[in-house]
Amino acid sequence: MELKKTLPNKNYKIMSKALPSKPGDKKFQIIAYLLGAAHLIFGVTKLVGIESMTKEFTETWHFPLWFMYFVGVAQTLGGIALFTRQLRMPASLSMALIMIGAIVTTIISGQIINIIICTVVLVLCMVVFKHRIEQLAEELAAELNENKA
Repeated sequence: MELKKTLPNKNYKIMSKALPSKPGDKKFQIIAYLLGAAHLIFGVTKLVGIESMTKEFTETWHFPLWFMYFVGVAQTLGGIALFTRQLRMPASLSMALIMIGAIVTTIISGQIINIIICTVVLVLCMVVFKHRIEQLAEELAAELNENKA
């Protein structure tokens, strides 16, 4: 096959092997689990169509109702993905993007408490994303070193 000739290693794999956990990894895992639970709760409240949430989306923020359900699905799936190590990096980035949208929306509507909450969640999402990127880089470097030996 033409593609195999261009790759340096014929045993090329998409996923890297997980390295043993370091002492600090547990705190990031806990943060990811807490974010996952929070986004599951946020998402499900939108999907269930709680009256106060529906009013906030349609009357306060002037979004169409379908957008509330779209965000609810995204947050529910993102929340589930944050519990899975292999999906944590794209999930934390996706949830950070949703939080950026939430911050802009709450700034426009002047909801100070929600701005603070969304900003804290955004920062935590980015912390988890950065940690997972660093883990992945270490795993890939270890795999490359292993293949050289």
